[in-house]
Amino acid sequence: MELRYLDYSKVREFIEEMEAPTIVYHKDADGVCSAALIQEITSGVAMPNDGPGINLSEGLLESLKESKSIVFLDIPVDQLSVVNELKEKKILVLDHHPPKTNLTKGDVLHVNPRFETPDSYLPASYLSYKIIDGGYENIAWKAGVGVVGDHGVEDCKDLLKKVKQENFEAVGGKKLTYGELKESKLGIIADMIDASKAVKGLYGIKRSYEIIKKSKKPNDVFKTELREYYETYQKHLGIEMDKFEREAEYFPETNSYMHEITSDYSLGSDLSTELSNKNPDAVIIVYQIESYGMKISGRCQSGRVNVSDIIQKAVADHGSGGGHPQAAGGFVKKGKEKVALERFRELLEGLN
Repeated sequence: MELRYLDYSKVREFIEEMEAPTIVYHKDADGVCSAALIQEITSGVAMPNDGPGINLSEGLLESLKESKSIVFLDIPVDQLSVVNELKEKKILVLDHHPPKTNLTKGDVLHVNPRFETPDSYLPASYLSYKIIDGGYENIAWKAGVGVVGDHGVEDCKDLLKKVKQENFEAVGGKKLTYGELKESKLGIIADMIDASKAVKGLYGIKRSYEIIKKSKKPNDVFKTELREYYETYQKHLGIEMDKFEREAEYFPETNSYMHEITSDYSLGSDLSTELSNKNPDAVIIVYQIESYGMKISGRCQSGRVNVSDIIQKAVADHGSGGGHPQAAGGFVKKGKEKVALERFRELLEGLN
């Protein structure tokens, strides 16, 4: 999708004027690929957001106060107070989640295609590719991994056609639909990145970033430890899928589900996605209780119900939540898990 008013060249100029910016990226395929792409045109360090949900940890926030310039990728910081706490910094926010406010002011540039076209779905990796496009060969596939990983296929056909031209192996004979691309090398690599987070936590995400950044072609990624993480993850995801079928709490009148994940691995995002792919009209809420609180992932692929709104209502005053209407996440502080779960039950039972 070509946007009419978004000037990618000006965004690139803004980045190139930054002094060794610290790049903070969301810990998923879209965030990882965005960071790898933006690093093509700038120096500085890149690090994943280490807080629960969309939040930055206090340690990360303190370290950013030492940076002169910062790039936030695929993180809806307009829903946080982060920018207010990072005064006198040159900041770029590159995001595609439904925005609450435009942070652009002074040395802050907030880029989000939804300002121009509210219904657009252009992942941060697509935007990053558009910003650096020109002079770089065989990198479109990296953006393609982020786009497929973030379900952004429909609005990004121009990019995916270029991937098919440059790296046919990444797409093969697949049609440019999410269902087919999910099974392509682009989709598998996106799953590998998700698996790295589930199996190895932040270390895994950092390795994914390093591997994507240095890889020249998709096949390079398959020769790394990400393949081992992927195989381990798929095994445990299958176990949890079977457990969901037996144990999930079901609300038949509203076609909604709640399920607790008890695996040692962080499976919420992929589990909710896989379940929702099988039952697009269902509302899926899965949660995982950790020592520091409760992580939540919600899906309703058909868009019948806005799961971002549901999660935000359930965690209000006790955590944070947000994302897209069809796919969102959240976090609840330790000790408030039961309150949030009861709210979820009330909300799911009361759906129209």
